[in-house]
Amino acid sequence: MTTLLRALLRVALGALLLGALVLQTQLPLLAEQLGGGYAETAHLVVPYAAAGIAALACLQVALVAVWWLVTRVERDEIFAPRARRGLDAGVGALLLGAVCAAAPMVHLLFVVGVGGPGILLGLLGCVAGAVAVALLGRTLRAVLGAAVADHAELAAVV
Repeated sequence: MTTLLRALLRVALGALLLGALVLQTQLPLLAEQLGGGYAETAHLVVPYAAAGIAALACLQVALVAVWWLVTRVERDEIFAPRARRGLDAGVGALLLGAVCAAAPMVHLLFVVGVGGPGILLGLLGCVAGAVAVALLGRTLRAVLGAAVADHAELAAVV
């Protein structure tokens, strides 16, 4: 990974972190505008906004974990066994974020009994995203484990 690529990745991660932070501050207002005008959902604005803020916080944790992994690459420590912690933290945060994002949709559809195709599609997107992150995380963990073992074996030979 070149220095330019790492710098561009850090700029992108910083922009995503900043965007998530701005969205977290605006989410209560957006939730009030979208759900506060309907009697069926007015009392749900605060808990749904809290779930959205929690989902964004999970995304931020995952972005920080990626930043941490990039730092490990810079320091040539990516093949250390502790690099798995960053990967596990990022994947775990994304999975928890998907659950936080899906919870209001599940509640709207199956408990309150309101919501249209957009809510169902959002729920399916959360489920598909969570499955994809789980499978990708498992694959990356296996690849990183094999690379750590190969690196340790190579270090023992040299």
